Amino acid sequence: MMEKSLILIDGENVFRSWWNYCKENELNDNIDYLKLIKELSGGTNLLRAIFYDGVPEIIPTKKKNFHSALQHNGIQLRTKILKNRTHTCSNYNKKDIRQVQKGVDVSLATDILRHAWQKSCDVCIVVSGDEDYKDAIECAKEKGIKIWVASFKKSLSSDLRKVADKTIILDDLFHQIKKDAIQEPKDLNMALHS
Repeated sequence: MMEKSLILIDGENVFRSWWNYCKENELNDNIDYLKLIKELSGGTNLLRAIFYDGVPEIIPTKKKNFHSALQHNGIQLRTKILKNRTHTCSNYNKKDIRQVQKGVDVSLATDILRHAWQKSCDVCIVVSGDEDYKDAIECAKEKGIKIWVASFKKSLSSDLRKVADKTIILDDLFHQIKKDAIQEPKDLNMALHS
């Protein structure tokens, strides 16, 4: 009997890591989230995949289309409204307002714990290298579920690597999870940000 799996994708972490990997390797490819999910869940019975993202109060059309494509393809969406934070540049003593994610990591960590306590899956696959998930992962493992972490090598916290039951390095899967050049631009594979 195949193990039941759940995939939790930290959208901003994956996008930033993907972008950095492409920049360092002089590539211009987009990620294909359906391929990513298929690769990560291979050999398991995938229950669901959830994508976590921060959004502005007025969501740009490109991001709305991206989120709609995710949902159309069976990927659940959890969003949190971005918060404005004042940033001061020390060199020029100039202030500007930046939008930052708040609550996205907590939402994903809460889902790790919820599924562990409910014993709704055998394997929880966390797609992020963010150390913030370490405590939730340790607690979930105490409840008897396996935690796999999927991340690009340079974005993977060493502490997260240590607590994971299995680590999947996305650098090694790049060609299997990148968007095919012939796909339509309006599908799920378009970039997250303009």
